[in-house]
Order: sequence, then structure tokens, then C-alpha cells
Amino acid sequence: MMNSIIRFKNFEFEHNPETLLITSQKNIAKQNVLNSKSVVRETGDNSRIVTGEGHIHGDDCVYKFVKLFSLKEQSGSGILSLPGIKPFYAFFESLEYSADPTPELISYKFVFREDCSKNKNLLVANRFYTLESGEDLWDVSYKFSVPIEILVKLNPELNSVNDIEEGTVVTIC
Repeated sequence: MMNSIIRFKNFEFEHNPETLLITSQKNIAKQNVLNSKSVVRETGDNSRIVTGEGHIHGDDCVYKFVKLFSLKEQSGSGILSLPGIKPFYAFFESLEYSADPTPELISYKFVFREDCSKNKNLLVANRFYTLESGEDLWDVSYKFSVPIEILVKLNPELNSVNDIEEGTVVTIC
């Protein structure tokens, strides 16, 4: 189903969830007017909601779940990257845990909610960008709508897309 890995902030899901549901709805309002007639109007988009279910397995499954739970406990939104969809800012809204009878398997469910307040129309001012504190190549990919694969090709000197020092200058086009 999915070729690329799901990623939120600096966390990559080792194994993508078995199910992924993205809900996107418009706000529609019905307004009554004279003569018992009504008008239906579109009043904007609701934030997207992403839900999923999966399993964490292996000897270290508890450690991996604690890492995921710690991410959920962080405040603020971050960039959520999903297969086939342009990355967007989202909040990690909820995480549900259920242990299976086997000690090396944890089942989980999650909910992400889009952060509509973030500016999604950032423009490329020039060919280069200087990374700020906590940013990595994934953040640059989102900010400038440049696929991660292209950024990797444009910056072969970088050893990792995740572990890059603040102040590093990257080529974006």
C-alpha cells in the first residue's frame, strides 16, 4: 500500500501502520431566506484528520512505544509526512495502546489533526536555505515544496536527511 515511510517531526514509523484514514471535509452552511427557501454555501475547509492503527513488534517494542508516546506528549505541531500526500503541519492528538498476549507485540491507534494556522505558502526566495534550530531536510522539503529525493540529490555532501546541524546551508533548487 505505502512505499514511503510515515514521519512526524523527527520520528519515522519503523513499520507503517496497517490502516491509514485521512478525513478532509468542507464546512457547509444552510441559511434560510425569504419564502421558505434556503441557500447552501461553502464556508471553508475543516482541518484534516489522520487516523491509523498498527503494531510495534520485537524485543524492544516497549521502548519503541515509549518513544512514540513521548512524541505525542510534546507540545506544538510538526510536519506530518504521509505517502502520496504533500506534507503538512499537524498536532499529534491522541495515541492508544493495547497489549497483545505475546510479550513482543504492541498494538496502537493514533490521531493527527492538521494545524491550519501554519503558513503553507512559503516561497523560495533564492537557491539556498540556512537550517534553523531543530530543522532537517524533511522540514526544508515541506517549507519549499521540494521533494526529499531532489533535496538529497542537490545536497550529496549531507550524510543524513535527519541529523543536520543548525546553520547548515542547503541547496533547494
